[in-house]
Amino acid sequence: MKRMISFIVVAVLAAAVMLMLPNAFGDEKTKNMNGKTLFEQRCLKCHKNTKFKDLASDRKGWVLTLSRMQRGTCKITDDELEVLADYLAKAYGD
Repeated sequence: MKRMISFIVVAVLAAAVMLMLPNAFGDEKTKNMNGKTLFEQRCLKCHKNTKFKDLASDRKGWVLTLSRMQRGTCKITDDELEVLADYLAKAYGD
């Protein structure tokens, strides 16, 4: 009985570690995301390019703007938000 409980505890811990590993080392998918492509697919779907020139901001400002959009109707993940903020700060920074 004691051995069975130990096995279950080890199995649960192993499963938890495996679930956390991708987040610990960064998601490969995120590393391969292209900011410009995401911008074209997500942002330009609803907005014109000139809007971003008018809203020029630093990275922190873009994170705030993207977070606001994310809470609304914009379907972007947190990882995509980070990639987009980097891209927008470089392309449309103040």
